[in-house]
Amino acid sequence: MTYLRSDILFDRAQRILRDSRSYFVAVWSRGLASAQESQSAMPSGMGRLYVFREIGSFGADIDDDVTINGIPVQRLRPGAGFYCDVRPGSYVVGVLRHKADSLNLSVASGQSQYICVMLHELGGVSPRGGSLTSDQSFEVHKLELGYGAQRIQEYRLTYATCRMP
Repeated sequence: MTYLRSDILFDRAQRILRDSRSYFVAVWSRGLASAQESQSAMPSGMGRLYVFREIGSFGADIDDDVTINGIPVQRLRPGAGFYCDVRPGSYVVGVLRHKADSLNLSVASGQSQYICVMLHELGGVSPRGGSLTSDQSFEVHKLELGYGAQRIQEYRLTYATCRMP
């Protein structure tokens, strides 16, 4: 039977840790770069809406379409989001089939607005005392510019076409 000395094992463990750390940094950097690349430059004379749904186990099985000015744009699941370019003007962001107070906001040329959609919770639990139902309500919030720009880095965003009437 062959036994490895502890210094050899320690050496191997350090090498594995160093290699895995390098791999993690490379993968994270590639992911960040691809997220930034996927968010192409905003077209001249347009504004941009970023919409995402918070990550959370509470109500993870409940999703719905986000609407802009009453028109469905994209289905939103926890941890996902989208962005779309819009003309300067006023917009109403809501949720299609579930109860939610819509969010009214204005977008100027060259301006980005950050919107967070989350399942409504009362005191840390759902309004139904812990049981989730299909009529669960959502909250739609506008985030402050710096905070919103930071938060979208945590989410996988896809480009969506916002069709306006």
